Amino acid sequence: MVLFCFAGELGSGKTLSLTFLTWKNWFYRKKPVYANYHLYKIPYTMVDSVEKLDLMKEGFFAADEFWLWVDALNTKEKKNRVVTNILLKSRKRGLTYCYTAQTLEQLNRRVRKVQDFTAYPILNTSESVCKCVVFRTGFPNSGTYMKTFYFKSDLFMSLYDHTEEVEPIKEIDENPNGGVTWQEDKTKAPIIFATWEEADKFAEEYWQEKYKSLKGVI
Repeated sequence: MVLFCFAGELGSGKTLSLTFLTWKNWFYRKKPVYANYHLYKIPYTMVDSVEKLDLMKEGFFAADEFWLWVDALNTKEKKNRVVTNILLKSRKRGLTYCYTAQTLEQLNRRVRKVQDFTAYPILNTSESVCKCVVFRTGFPNSGTYMKTFYFKSDLFMSLYDHTEEVEPIKEIDENPNGGVTWQEDKTKAPIIFATWEEADKFAEEYWQEKYKSLKGVI
């Protein structure tokens, strides 16, 4: 299990970078995707409650503004339940938690101590290329620098809604049979699949048809 945080101010490219890594883990590594925000052209299971956090299995969880989201829970007990889920259960389940935060100080201190990677995204002036500087641990410094990677942003900006505000997390799952969602864009109705395998196959065929060659796009 990996804990990976994209940190930076508003407009720095955190959600863009999170979406890029989500796509990469689905498209190349074939990991099931969970998310707390809406994705386009990527199959995913929406996670909007503590119950759904508890039920997540092996895969990749994309969580935008995760700790602000968790802080919306109205009791310390509920917040601790989420932290315990991350620290104890997820390592056994093979989950990757990838989340954004405006500052590392927002993170729960127990989680930050075991965080594997911290990345700072930087968009160029035209917002056509995003640069991500990656450090090991939740306490980045010159001695924990790992690598820098770049990606072209145009394609990945189309995979999420820039204006979306993440809904507050619920304690009880109000839609336990929500299925797996695939949606081409915000103007199209979502398609709900009963299983991950069905959604994954549909999405793969869509990408094979629409993006026969990704060379020069990424």
